[in-house]
Parts: sequence; C-alpha cells; structure tokens
Amino acid sequence: MKQAVLNWLFPSYCVQCQIPITANLGLCDYCLEDLPLFDFSKHKNLLHRPDIVEMFPNCEFDKLFACAFYQPPFEHWLKRLKFNNQIHYKKALQQVIQKQLTQFFEQSPVLPNIFIILPLHKSRFVTRGFNQVSQVWQPLLSQFAPLNNSLIRNKKTQAQSALSKAKRVKNLKNAFVCTEDMSGKTVAIIDDVMTTGATLNAATYALKQAGAKHVWAFTTCLTPI
Repeated sequence: MKQAVLNWLFPSYCVQCQIPITANLGLCDYCLEDLPLFDFSKHKNLLHRPDIVEMFPNCEFDKLFACAFYQPPFEHWLKRLKFNNQIHYKKALQQVIQKQLTQFFEQSPVLPNIFIILPLHKSRFVTRGFNQVSQVWQPLLSQFAPLNNSLIRNKKTQAQSALSKAKRVKNLKNAFVCTEDMSGKTVAIIDDVMTTGATLNAATYALKQAGAKHVWAFTTCLTPI
C-alpha cells in the first residue's frame, strides 16, 4: 500500500522506454535484460577476457570488474549524472551495478576485505559539490564488505579527459596516499569509468605500498579502444 501511494504521488518512468515503473527503480525489467552487459559466467575476471586484455595491457591491479563498455546508453547516463547532477539516472545505474555485482560474486564467492571509492581531490569536490561514484555505489556495497576511506587524493591533477595515455600516467604519479596499514588485505577500489587504467593503477600502487596483498578494480564502465 505504501509503495502504491508513492508510485501515485511520485510517478517514475523507465529511462529507456518511458513506461511507468515503481518509484525506486530507473529501468523496467525488459530494458534491464536488454542491456549489453558483461557476462561473468564466461570470464570471472575481465583481465582474462582477450579483447579487454588487448585494450588494457598494463594493469597493476589483480582483478577487474565492470558492468559494460562506455557506450550508449551508459555514456549518456554517466555524463548527465556527473556533469549535470541529473540524479534520476542514478537509479538506473544502481540497478545495472546491483545485477552485475550479484552475478560476479555468485561466480567468484570470495569477497574483498574492504571497498574504497576513489576520492576526489578536496578542491574538485568543493567545485563539483558531490562525488558521483559515491552517490551511485555506496548504497550497494554494505552487503558485500565494509567501506574504507583511508585512501587520500593528495595531489591536484589535471582533468584526465584532456590528456594522452602517457600524460595521464605522469599526471597521476604519487596522486594517492594510503593512511592505513593494508598488510595481507584484499582491497576493491571503485571508479566510474576506466579509460586507460592510469587512475586505478595509481591507486593500486599506493595500496600495495601500504601492504595490500591483492587489489581489485571495480568500475561502472570500460572505455573501448
């Protein structure tokens, strides 16, 4: 009854086909099933998928999770959320991530010890006013492992989108520092889009310097090269 009242007061529509859906969703079941998502029953670790290894040959982390390639409709949803704070796309992204996380951990039941959402530099956080990765991912993670905020972005970097691959690596050198002993832990780090892997590699380096045994990279999308 409560959900029916909410649906009546605050009608929601599928961001793909625009049919009415319940207020806590962003996608109808049909559109969710129709999305081009990665299949973890074939590759439990995307670093073992041949086309992805060819695209990202220099990954420092040990395991890779992603939902899909950075292409429509995901590209549109992420850009509108990140740059225009259009939060109605958050629900759709959360449905996709929840579906993929469930499949991933069914195929690989070992859980990380902690999750770390990659932080923004404080000046960028002040400018933007929010961390879109935290907005989307944080509510979904508690069922799997605790969140940790010991990774600090202590270097203000240029926007990665304007840089070449080599300049991205240089831009992110020593960008992160870990303030906690991670000895023996498996740490899963989270970002929204992986383009070259430079940001995730820089975070991985800081965590392994702090003693992490394994670092897994979780990202919403991979940019196809």
